[in-house]
Amino acid sequence: MQWTCKYCTFCAEKRGYLLKHYRLKHGCHTRISPLPCLHKECLCTFKSFNALKVHLSTWHTQKDLGNVGETAFHCQLCDFVEPCTDADFFTHLRRHLKLKQKVSCPYQGCNFQSNVYSTFNAHKSKEHQDHNNMAFKPEIVSHNELEEPPPHTNIQPEDSAPETDEVEFEVTELSEDVENLESQLEHNVAALFLKMKSILNISENALQEVIEQINQIYVLSQPLLHTSVKKILNQHCGDVEDSLVSEIVKVFTENNVFLKFTSTGGSLSTTSKRTSYISKEFSVVTPVEFVLKDDKQTFVYIPVLKMLQTLLNNGDILDKAMSPEPNLSQGYRSHRDGSRFKDNSLLTEEEFRIALCLYIDDFEVANPLGTSRKKHKLCAIYWVLGNLHPKYRSSLHSIQLALLCKVSSLKDHGYGEILRPLIQDLVFLEQQGVYVEQLGASIKGTVLFVAADNLAAHSLGGFFESFTVSQMCRFCMAKREEIQHKEVRTGSFPSRTKENHDRQVQDVLQDPTMAQQYGVKRSCPLSKSLEHFHVVNGYPPDLLHDLLEGVVPAELALCLKALISKGYFSLEILNVAIKQFPYTFSDRTNQPQIIAKNFASKATIGGNGHENWTLLRLLPLLIGHHIPEGDETWEVLMNLKDVVELSVSASFSEESVCFLDCKIAEHRDIFQKVFPNEKLRPKHHYIEHYPQLIQTFGPLCDVWTMRFEGKHKFFKKVVRHIHNFKNIPLTLALRHQHMIAFHLAATSFFKPSVEINKVKSVMVASFPENVKNRLHLRNNQNTVLVAASVCIDGIKYSANMVISVGSCSGLPDFRQIAKIVVINTDIIFVCRLMKSWYNEHLRAYELCSSHLPTFSVTQLSELNDVFPISLYRVVDKQLVTLKRHILC
Repeated sequence: MQWTCKYCTFCAEKRGYLLKHYRLKHGCHTRISPLPCLHKECLCTFKSFNALKVHLSTWHTQKDLGNVGETAFHCQLCDFVEPCTDADFFTHLRRHLKLKQKVSCPYQGCNFQSNVYSTFNAHKSKEHQDHNNMAFKPEIVSHNELEEPPPHTNIQPEDSAPETDEVEFEVTELSEDVENLESQLEHNVAALFLKMKSILNISENALQEVIEQINQIYVLSQPLLHTSVKKILNQHCGDVEDSLVSEIVKVFTENNVFLKFTSTGGSLSTTSKRTSYISKEFSVVTPVEFVLKDDKQTFVYIPVLKMLQTLLNNGDILDKAMSPEPNLSQGYRSHRDGSRFKDNSLLTEEEFRIALCLYIDDFEVANPLGTSRKKHKLCAIYWVLGNLHPKYRSSLHSIQLALLCKVSSLKDHGYGEILRPLIQDLVFLEQQGVYVEQLGASIKGTVLFVAADNLAAHSLGGFFESFTVSQMCRFCMAKREEIQHKEVRTGSFPSRTKENHDRQVQDVLQDPTMAQQYGVKRSCPLSKSLEHFHVVNGYPPDLLHDLLEGVVPAELALCLKALISKGYFSLEILNVAIKQFPYTFSDRTNQPQIIAKNFASKATIGGNGHENWTLLRLLPLLIGHHIPEGDETWEVLMNLKDVVELSVSASFSEESVCFLDCKIAEHRDIFQKVFPNEKLRPKHHYIEHYPQLIQTFGPLCDVWTMRFEGKHKFFKKVVRHIHNFKNIPLTLALRHQHMIAFHLAATSFFKPSVEINKVKSVMVASFPENVKNRLHLRNNQNTVLVAASVCIDGIKYSANMVISVGSCSGLPDFRQIAKIVVINTDIIFVCRLMKSWYNEHLRAYELCSSHLPTFSVTQLSELNDVFPISLYRVVDKQLVTLKRHILC
């Protein structure tokens, strides 16, 4: 049998040789790029070689086949039916006892029952200590003799010895390729140091200290090595001279891989030598430091053209960038469906073109409350390939660094001076293109959009940064005082166009007093230089800052204050509910913080976007039962919840865009009715532009700043570990480029589409009849593999999660995942069918299953929405509340 590597063209006759190849060629990037199973039909992935070896010995050897899935246990209190040991079955029964449920003794002829954990254990120990699984009641256990081996096994002939994965290297084979092996080992050691520096954030001084200490330990251990070698030689060859032993020890020491490359004179022995080797052997695009005119201030720029060349010369990135997104139906599913992309004459050409998505933001690397506050505040410009599917763009190492400078330098010299090298590269990209070696051609491209919060967008775009001025909108000519009584949907505010904006900029340059009238201070340096980018349609809105960190926390504070004043609940009751709520899955990660006592005076509950989103979504489950139906203040919050749910949707139809427009208008009306003394904020006005902006940019969650802001964590983590603030922009840029180089050297730049860590074998006979028939159509064997969880395109699915499949009367239907079945390369969800009713007061769906649960088989392609949701029990009801609007 021929074994082929899943990452390269290497082939081997034995599985052990392939495992050795994995260790040598791809081992230095484990935990960054998970190792797949050696068997082509197996989807499992692993973070270490030990985990891979355990999997191979468990699921892909002949010796384990006779013990897999022969006995299945059936729980009489739930739908648990699994092949397992009797100890595992009793562990399951004890879970029912912890819930005070009455459990019957499973052994034949015994009528004992108890709902007390200790009593049940005492009975088993006293009465059934010597009984085995053959003594169980017939309805509890079923036996099955396997007619065929389970899937994902490698059967060997009976007369052949089982293959081991620990194959020793043959000297005759290696002697012909010693130089290549030495070079590969040197590369692996360098990759380890690069990982320690760029991924684990170990400083150069600490790394050098570790290397020197390890070398010193090797030197000190030579007497032990000398004694051990001499002992072995004396056992096999009689007495040998010490000179021969010393010569053998010397040869061994000289050929020790780590010592050879890191000891004095070695290619990786010093910081400068390691840096030189990494620059030569890894794809490192070195940052360029620019000194500003007549000043000692500097900024760092990573050449975009060189970085594009490096990325597109990676086959994994190029293949995914050139793979067109499927046009499933009419509507808005990505930025390609928006008018901004469709109207761009360069990007819509038939030939492959590069679409760059820029991001600009300021962030603080020092303690924001300490003495160095704002001293080291940095402005960063990131970019990502817009040609990539969003599931690949969301990886933080897919987001590239373009420029780093101190905010103080930016204020002193302006965007025009700081962005000069970036703009020069972007102009060259538009006019000449960048040469891609794998395509043998120069590929043109341009900037698709610039993602930013409102402050950064207005600052770079040339608008007023203050939102208290009269003209505070970059999308239209609305005046601040007009937004209180006029809506965007009425057409009362003329939109900004390329023509009128350019004319206004010229007027302001001639007469600066016109700036207040137009809301424009200067031209945008990008719009001024690039032919296929304009400031008017180049800066999309940001859901994160407009809604989740703007309107949502402000309106939550306002409404909670009113609801508490009405006596429905107290702040203490709300905080207890927030603290004790049984958050599951992703909600546990993003669970909201308790509300501060001074939230009313601050007019905001604070919190980050994820926490505010979770709080608004789960608020009906936390306190909804305290609120009488029809309360107008509660309706303000529920309407806001609807607006958020619609705005963050991953796809839109023309109808859902119109529905969002109506919901925004409805929320405005009820807000002004309930709080007539509260003025609308500029962010309320920006939200009214969302329906039109969705038609321009596609789904707004495709262009928001949420993922870009996550990139800041890398730089903050580096600063926290290196404790070095000397020329901080250059230090951070170098660390970032080394991190990108490490990922580019990995076997795959992106994680596998499907990741499965743990599986177990389950008999097909243990599934319900309709599920059993569906599984037999796909797999004619007696057992299937069941995964505890599976990660598909970065989204994790596990048992008890709720997914939406199909619809009824315009409302989505739901199913609860019971088991995740893996058949060859297919992922199948075995789900409980759930009945659902929409609860208008709670803006949630009430789910229930029949007394005899009905199961179905569901595939990923059947889901209305790929994001699973959590099911919660609240006041004897099972409720789910959506994160995003589902387009049925």
